[in-house]
Amino acid sequence: MITLKNLSFSYEDSQPILRDLNLTVEEGQVVCLTGPSGCGKTTLIRILNGLIPQYFAGDLQGEASINGTSLIDQDLYDISKNCGSVFQNPRSQFFCLNTTSELAFEPENYGVDPALIAQDIAQVTKQNEMTHLLDRNIFNLSGGERQLLACAAVQVAHHKLIILDEPSSNLDFTTIEKLKKMIHQWKRQGKTIIIAEHRLYYLMDLVDRFIVMSDGQMIEEYDAEAFNRLPQTAVAQLGLRATDLRALQPSSHTDQSNHDGLSIKGLKYRYHRRAPWVLDIDELHIARGQVTALIGHNGAGKSTFARCLTGVLHPNHGRIMFDQQVLSNKERLKRIYMVFQEVSHQLFTESVEEELLLSQPGMNSDEIKTELEKHQLASLQQQHPIALSGGEQQRLAVASAMVADREVLIFDEPSSGLDGARMREMSQQLNELAAAGYTVILITHDYELLLNCVDQIAELEQGSVVAQYALNKGSLVQLQRFFNLI
Repeated sequence: MITLKNLSFSYEDSQPILRDLNLTVEEGQVVCLTGPSGCGKTTLIRILNGLIPQYFAGDLQGEASINGTSLIDQDLYDISKNCGSVFQNPRSQFFCLNTTSELAFEPENYGVDPALIAQDIAQVTKQNEMTHLLDRNIFNLSGGERQLLACAAVQVAHHKLIILDEPSSNLDFTTIEKLKKMIHQWKRQGKTIIIAEHRLYYLMDLVDRFIVMSDGQMIEEYDAEAFNRLPQTAVAQLGLRATDLRALQPSSHTDQSNHDGLSIKGLKYRYHRRAPWVLDIDELHIARGQVTALIGHNGAGKSTFARCLTGVLHPNHGRIMFDQQVLSNKERLKRIYMVFQEVSHQLFTESVEEELLLSQPGMNSDEIKTELEKHQLASLQQQHPIALSGGEQQRLAVASAMVADREVLIFDEPSSGLDGARMREMSQQLNELAAAGYTVILITHDYELLLNCVDQIAELEQGSVVAQYALNKGSLVQLQRFFNLI
């Protein structure tokens, strides 16, 4: 179905991103493209769905075809009839405010009978247990619900080729299982599926071929059986994420109690007077010098709690103290820094260098260079932040947090979009911050990241803390139970 011959590409005024690729994908195959951030996965996907060269300009050499028809000479309209895409951030591909209208948008533009469209929408949403998402405002959905909606829209349009770009990067464990079921459905229907992905564990019984990319080239290829046989050490050496979460063990971290840090007592918050409490935390201590993770399912109150800590939201009741001193909202804004999940929303300047200077105006050129080197961003110093890959944007936001020199650092899904090697580097950086005396709070659904760097776990459910424990081999079963691994 897909044929690439001697395919190379470079964006305008940049080094080659893809180098002499050759690939054949048969109809009905499920292929996973994996490899380090910036290795060329997203660029290859843009060629397959026609965004290159139709939308992203550059120098494209070689051949790329689907069913014998060149992609390079086709209009996007014609390519999109056969090829459906789900991007890492689905908000960038929505055209409607209403969820049902979004599901109908593509087939309507192809002139499909409205009665057939309504029938397909009803069938797809019922199959995927998504009927509760119909006739909703898209911007009132959670990130996971938006991702599932984008997948459902592809299914309603009856595409023969489905392309997914890091579809799990912003999803919690439960939503990943729903995504997995959808991909299973498509595979049974004979769809050809291309998945660019860092998280691999949920794909191990889905994918027919794994292709490892690095520096714009395909360096390794495995069939499903061969890839499943790879030991975790070999997987890590390729810079990839773990393929078997159950085999992982927590790293050794400190479990020493520390009375300094954040103390929360009687914290309550609701969005308006007659609304139910979305936060009701009797008591919680987050120690200085440790990495504390907030875990919980979507809607548990993690993000609301973080906004209360930073002073963005004002709690209705309770006290937030740091080192035994009560902090006002204004003081919390000055002393607490948060890196958001949708990181592009907090990149404001015209270059990577300026982004660091925004957080710490007094930095000199040598300090900037040193900090960027820590995050593998030195070669991108003058690049516009929006031009970076998702993983590179994440690393830039983390670098900004580290140079801001606040006492409490909150990271909301910092491993989103990161490959295995970068995730492990992120873990090390968080531990180094804790060792330097910072109070580090991590909001994440990433089980692998938790085991690599976390000292304490605080589990939230319906706005309350239902469990808090040190993460070690003895307590691992409790964490595994939360993630449905046992």
